[in-house]
Amino acid sequence: MASAIGAGWRTLRGRASAATLARVVSDNFAGMVVVESGGVIVAASRIASDLLNGGRPLDGHGIRQALPPDMRHAIEQVLAGAVASTELALAVIRRGEGEDDRLVLQYAVTASEVDSGRIACLNFWDVTERRRAEERLSFLASHDPLTGALSRTGLCAAINQRFETERGRGEGLAVLAIDLARFKPVNDALGHAHGDMLLKQVVGRLRATGAAYVARLGGHGFAVAHPGLDGGEAIQFCELIQDRLTLPYQLGPHRAIIGAEVGISHSGVSGFDPDRLLSHADMALSIAREGAGRGHASFSPEMDAGLRARQELETAMQQAMERGEISLMFQPQASLDDGTVIGVEALMRWVHPELGSVSPERFIPVAEETGKIVELGRWILEAACREVAGWPGHLKLSVNVSPIQFELVDVVGEVKEALTRSGLPAHRLDVEITEGIFMSNARAVTDALQRLRNLGVGIALDDFGTGYSSLSYIGRLPIDKIKIDQSFVKRLPGDQQAGVIVRAVMMLSEALDKIVIAEGIETADQAWMLKMMGCKVGQGYHFGRPKTAAEMRAMLAEKSATDRIAG
Repeated sequence: MASAIGAGWRTLRGRASAATLARVVSDNFAGMVVVESGGVIVAASRIASDLLNGGRPLDGHGIRQALPPDMRHAIEQVLAGAVASTELALAVIRRGEGEDDRLVLQYAVTASEVDSGRIACLNFWDVTERRRAEERLSFLASHDPLTGALSRTGLCAAINQRFETERGRGEGLAVLAIDLARFKPVNDALGHAHGDMLLKQVVGRLRATGAAYVARLGGHGFAVAHPGLDGGEAIQFCELIQDRLTLPYQLGPHRAIIGAEVGISHSGVSGFDPDRLLSHADMALSIAREGAGRGHASFSPEMDAGLRARQELETAMQQAMERGEISLMFQPQASLDDGTVIGVEALMRWVHPELGSVSPERFIPVAEETGKIVELGRWILEAACREVAGWPGHLKLSVNVSPIQFELVDVVGEVKEALTRSGLPAHRLDVEITEGIFMSNARAVTDALQRLRNLGVGIALDDFGTGYSSLSYIGRLPIDKIKIDQSFVKRLPGDQQAGVIVRAVMMLSEALDKIVIAEGIETADQAWMLKMMGCKVGQGYHFGRPKTAAEMRAMLAEKSATDRIAG
């Protein structure tokens, strides 16, 4: 193309004859139009006729009727002598309403002299496909390709643009970070195609709320931003979003229901930086996930301090693992008939040189969120099995396994490996789980638990009574033992309601042939009352505080010596 156009221009500038001019232009395979000083087209290439006049000749037509306004204006400037040539520019020709009916031409106009005087030479090229590709790349840089919503980058750019004006800053902006609860089970059960269908519907519902900006941040995380909302109005808008998103979804022949948790930030508190606004909304979302109630929370400066403390704890925990600051403890489990120790629960203790003793309630959630629970869980399982394997054979070992471990690793394989390395018989190990383990993929978890039982490992359901659906698990899942949560036990014997609940659990467990372990027993009266209700096993300070391995070995040796003397 370049050589042909160059030859054409050289011929024109050489004061060509009209016949030569017509031949050069018609043979040119770029769009070329030659206009005389009166504004009439004297020659046009075949491509120019195809693109601008449906294949019909352009010769003899006036530029006002034949050419787009941008091209016409450029030609008029050149013919009038205002400029000798124009820079490359774009002209858009619309042949209909659709995107495919748009033609994008890149053009330039140059003045030349021929026998008839001054003429303007318009050269242009069809760059429609190239422009579509560029626009597509630009769109993908700022939008989510699946749903068409803004991406995080696009949302930040839109917020920045809004805050460039005094009016935008004056109106303020509420930003809502949204996480879809129970999306993963839908995606796993129905497949990714139906999951994608649901995500698209979510974006449609968010747009229908009238939100100024709707973004998908990745996975099942979304965000919306809307101006002019004060604190109370932002909460009302949040509840509107939750109401819309929790309505049933029709996914082909299937129906699905999900939840939505929301964190709210506002430029009045967080300032005008979009990254800070989204970060603060994410902090509030974390609080909304942990709390009860409506499933939403608004950012406050205290959350920022709390997050920094959490990040410091995360860093300290990584160092603790490297330095060996986290150690293994054992809490006795005893028979309520005679107080004999029949087993132990393995626990973790962390003593930090500056923070002091850090409770598991603080560092276990952090370990779960960061994935470090996998390393911690593997360590405590192997270390506890190795230690207890050398104790008297009647003692059983209980080890807690986090729901996150079931999601991230092959728990059955890791239990097998720990038993093989330690030599601990499988029947001496109980794996303790909480009902939260069944919230993501109940079928896979149930299969894993059944395979553990097939090995001979026992399964204990911990913290029973604290979840909203515990009763539904007992009869249909591979569970051998139920641990009554200490929140009920500590209210005995004086609290009648707690007594009724514990008695009902005992009756149900007996009917289903499950062993019951009462946690948090601190007094002889509590132990006696639970024994009278039919409970066989207890755990708590009444039978012993958590002990190091050395302390447990000493206690067991003393008990063995006492038994020999008594015998």
